[in-house]
Amino acid sequence: MFLFAPRELACKTLAALLMVLLLGATITATEVAPYRMAATTPLATDATPPPTNYVLSFQGYDFDGANEETITLNGNFVTSIPSVLSPQNGGMWTSFTVSIPVSFIIQGMDNLVFTHANSDCPYDDGVRNLQLLANNNTVILSDANAHTLNCTTPVSYNFIVSPTVVGWGGVRLDESQANSANPPSQVFPGEAASNMELQVQRLQSRGFNAIRVSFQSACSSPQGMGAYDPAWLNRAITITQQYSFWIIVDYHGYTDLTNSTGVSCWLGYWNPIVQQFMNTYSQIVWEPINEPVMTNNTDVASLSNAYQQWINQARGMGDTHWIVVQNLCSSNCGFKNLADGYPTVNDTQGRVFISLHSYMVYQYYSSSWNNATADSLAKQVYNEVVSGSQRTGWPVLNTEGGADPQQVNCSGGVSLPSSKCAPDQVQVGSAGYSNTTFHFIQALTNLYDSNTPQRINWLWWPMGSWTDTPLAEPTYGALSSDGWGSLLQYQPVPPPNNPSLRLDGIGVNSCQQQFCQQSQLLTTTQSRDVIIVVVETCCGTNVTSVTDNNGLTFTERISYTSQTEVSGGFGGNQTLWEYYAIATSPLNSDNITVVAGKCCYTVSGMQTFAISGANTVDVFDPNPSIPATVSCPGTGCGDCTANFRQGTCSAFIQTSRIDFVVASTAINDAGPCGPSSPGFTNITNQNGRFEVDYTITTTPQTVEFDCNGTDAMAIVVDAIIASG
Repeated sequence: MFLFAPRELACKTLAALLMVLLLGATITATEVAPYRMAATTPLATDATPPPTNYVLSFQGYDFDGANEETITLNGNFVTSIPSVLSPQNGGMWTSFTVSIPVSFIIQGMDNLVFTHANSDCPYDDGVRNLQLLANNNTVILSDANAHTLNCTTPVSYNFIVSPTVVGWGGVRLDESQANSANPPSQVFPGEAASNMELQVQRLQSRGFNAIRVSFQSACSSPQGMGAYDPAWLNRAITITQQYSFWIIVDYHGYTDLTNSTGVSCWLGYWNPIVQQFMNTYSQIVWEPINEPVMTNNTDVASLSNAYQQWINQARGMGDTHWIVVQNLCSSNCGFKNLADGYPTVNDTQGRVFISLHSYMVYQYYSSSWNNATADSLAKQVYNEVVSGSQRTGWPVLNTEGGADPQQVNCSGGVSLPSSKCAPDQVQVGSAGYSNTTFHFIQALTNLYDSNTPQRINWLWWPMGSWTDTPLAEPTYGALSSDGWGSLLQYQPVPPPNNPSLRLDGIGVNSCQQQFCQQSQLLTTTQSRDVIIVVVETCCGTNVTSVTDNNGLTFTERISYTSQTEVSGGFGGNQTLWEYYAIATSPLNSDNITVVAGKCCYTVSGMQTFAISGANTVDVFDPNPSIPATVSCPGTGCGDCTANFRQGTCSAFIQTSRIDFVVASTAINDAGPCGPSSPGFTNITNQNGRFEVDYTITTTPQTVEFDCNGTDAMAIVVDAIIASG
C-alpha cells in the first residue's frame, strides 16, 4: 500500500471489484499439505502444536513377499513390507500402517515413493486409499486412487508442506539501525536497540512469528518505504534470527513489471541481494514485488512470466527460500473472480506462497457502511483466497491487510469527526481505523485462523514507526497499546518444533589419553542452541579463552576457586570455569578447545554440551541465588573426604521459571559424587577430579545438589532458562 498522498490507490481497485462480487457458497478449505490443525471459532488460547508424529496408512495389493515393497520419503528409507513372507496377502488388498519420522518431512516439496523388489516381476502389485496424517488427525496427503506397482513402475506421491507464518508488516528496512533513544540491544552488545528489535520483541510477546520488512523500488514506482542497504538487511536478518522469526523481505514496488526494461531492472536489482543472503538464514521469505501493476489489468500471463523469471534466477543461484507470488488484484485487476488474478508458476523447491492484499475502502462502500457489509466482504475475500490455493496448488501467505478505511485526507492532525474520514473513524492516519473496517479485519482474521486443515497465513499492516497516526507508542504503529492491532483477537502461533528445554549434544574428547581434555568434538541437531563449556583447572591456571572451528563467540559466565586448601591429590586449589555461546545452526563435530594460561596437566577436566529450547537472549535465570558457589569442606558441609565418607557438600538455588540446571563439581582425586542427587542426571565423571550433572525444572522451586562419599572441593550450580 502507498504511504503518502496516494496511499489509498494500492487497494481501491480491489475494493471496487469486491463490491460487485456475488456472494458464493462456502468453500471447504483444503490447504496444500498443511502440517497442523487450526482452532475452530471461538478462537482457542492454546494453539495446536506442530506435529510430533506422522502416520502413513494405505492398502497394498498382492503384498505377499518378504520385504517385497520399499517405502522412501525424500530419499530416506522408511520401511520394507511385509516384514515376513505373507502368502495370505496374495491377490488381495491388505491394510498397512507405517510411522514416519518427523525429521523425514521437509518444508516445500516432499516425495513419497513405493518401489518393488526385483522379484515376482511378472505380477502387478498396487497401492490405494493412501493417507498421511500429522498428529493423528491432520491430513497431509490423501489419494484414494489405485496405482500399479511393479519392478519397473514405482508409485510416487508429491506433496507440499508449508510453515505457519503469522505476523505484521509495515516495518522499514532502515528501522534495523540502532536508535539511541531505545534501551540496550539484546542482539548487538554495546549499542542501543533498533526500532525493529523492539518491534520483534513485541510481536514475539504477543504470539507472532513473522515480520515483513520493506524497502522501496529501485526501478520505478512511487517511493516511500526507504532505501535498500545490504548492511541494514544483514542487521534485520540477525535480529529475526536471534528471535527465531520469519522475515519477509519486501521489495515495495508497483509498476516495475509494466515493460521489459522494468523487468530487467527488477531482476538485476534482486540478483545480488539473493546472492548475498541466500545462505545466511533459513527463515527468509522473498517477496519480489509488493503490489504489481500491469499495463493491461487482466494480463496475468505477463505477470506469471515475470515471476517465473525471478524464481528461475533465484533457484539457478542455489536459493531455496520461500517466495511470495502476488495476486494481480492486490493492485489493479479487471476480474470479477479475484482467484483469476493469481499467477501461474512452477518451482523446483515447491516453496511458493500466493498472496492477496485486502482492505475495505470507505469510498466504495459508503452507501452500505455497516458490519453486515464488512462480514460479506470478509467472506468473499476468504472464498477467493481458498479458491486460489485450490487452483494453483500453492499455500497462502497474505502479506498485507488492515483496518485503514484509506481515505487519503484522513491523515494525522485531522480532528474527528471529519468529512475527510469515515463517519465511524476512531483513529486517523495510516495506522488508523474505523469501527466498520475493524469489524472487517476481525472477521477476516477469524476466517483465516479457523480455516482447516491449516490456518491461512497473514501479515497485517502497518506496524512501522513512520505512520502519521497519533499513538501512545509510535514505534509500534497499529500495534501500539492504543492501536487497533492491540484490540484484534487472533490465534497465537504455537512454538516451533522441538521447543522443549533439553540436552541436544554432549562433547566427546578428541584425545583419548588421560588428562588431555582441552578439546572436545560436539555435534548437535537443533538451531539456536546454547553451548556450555565447563572446565576445571588447578594450580592457579587461568582459562584465557575458548575457541572452536565454527566461529562461535564464547563468553565467560563464571570462574570459582575453592576456598579450601587441598591435602593430597594434585595440589593447589581447584577452579571451576563456565563459558557459553549461541550456535545459530546445528554443529557437526565442532572442535571446541580450551586455551589455558599454563601448560601440562593443569586442565583437570572439560565438558561441552548443548541445550536446545533455551532463551538465547537472556540465557540465565536472573534469580539472585544463581549461580550458587560453595567450597568443601566448609560451613555448608561436614568432612566430605572420600576416606571417611562423612558429610555432604550441598549447593542451593531458587529457580524462577523452567530451567536447565547444571551442577559442576571439582573433586580432589577421588570417586564421583554418590549417590546422585534426586532428579539429577550425570553428564560426565573424569579422572576422579571433575563431574557435571543436570536436571530440568518445570516450575519455580528450590533446587539442591548434593555431593557426598567423595573428596569434593567446590560446586557451582547454574540455571539456563527456557525460551518464551
